[in-house]
Amino acid sequence: MKIWSALVVTLLYAGHAVAHHAEAVFDQRQVLSVTGTVKAFVWANPHSLIYLEVTGASGQTDVNVFEGGSAVVMKRNGWSRGSLKVGDKLAVDFHPRIDKKPGGQFVTATLTDGTKLAWRPVTTP
Repeated sequence: MKIWSALVVTLLYAGHAVAHHAEAVFDQRQVLSVTGTVKAFVWANPHSLIYLEVTGASGQTDVNVFEGGSAVVMKRNGWSRGSLKVGDKLAVDFHPRIDKKPGGQFVTATLTDGTKLAWRPVTTP
């Protein structure tokens, strides 16, 4: 009976683990670009985040949130806790959210000096 209970609990929670790491909330077929000013850079696990102030065509400023990989994965690809600083101007290429909320999953971040950082190796199809 204990084995059966353990199996049921494992199966119930396995779906949550897979769903969390799925990229289903992002449209992987599209890559959009936006430029703005870094409001915050969160170097964390399980996902690092870039908060970017973006001024739209109407002149209104919104904060877009871009999700990347874990600190460990990003470090392997050249990132560090100090890669982005508040006030940095930044261009972000990203996969947009399918729910149309501002932000998405960033692919690359390019600083004004031309430094380009990707959170995982960029591949071409």
